[in-house]
Amino acid sequence: MTAAAVAPTDRVERNLLVGEWAVDLGTAVPAPGESLSAAARRLAERIVADRIGLPAMEVRVASLLPSGRPIVLASSGVMRMSVSIAHERGLVGAAICAGAGVGIDIVDTTAVRAGLDHWLVDAERVAASPGMVWAAKEAAFKAAGLDAAFRPLRVSIEPSGDGMFSWTLRDEWRTATGAGRFREAGRYLLAVACTHMARRPSPGRSEGAEAVACS
Repeated sequence: MTAAAVAPTDRVERNLLVGEWAVDLGTAVPAPGESLSAAARRLAERIVADRIGLPAMEVRVASLLPSGRPIVLASSGVMRMSVSIAHERGLVGAAICAGAGVGIDIVDTTAVRAGLDHWLVDAERVAASPGMVWAAKEAAFKAAGLDAAFRPLRVSIEPSGDGMFSWTLRDEWRTATGAGRFREAGRYLLAVACTHMARRPSPGRSEGAEAVACS
């Protein structure tokens, strides 16, 4: 299975189709010594500002506690725009969507960590590489907007073979479904996922052995 290629650095794709939704997707190389999370947020702020026609200094991407889920702030308050950020050593990414929940994840294909197979079901192992499925699971979980710990086994991924995938998330709050798309950026693989925007559940914490960190 292959993913469509994009330039590896400092690029913004406008109106990238992910299922039925249009997403603005950006990647950038952080400056020397710059925090990866700070670089990702600044990238997201630039993308949002360009989209809505405001100076970048008037847009802020902040973290909603306790989950850390990013939200967009402007002079008018919290914007009804979904934003997601991700980072891997050497590259940061951001995605925004006005009409859907959006999520993004980045995997360095030269340094995919061992043990990812533990979080995949048999059908996922056959359909795509562990790194692709993991990135898709993280992106889908972020798109669903659950203020809870990431539980990979609750997200099912179905790659379609054309650089796209569908996904389903089931947990104690609700079931969410959506579409996703893979992109390549040099040695990095990006997964972008979208779902119908829904009312966010109340912030909370999930416990259990299958809960893992989702950046």
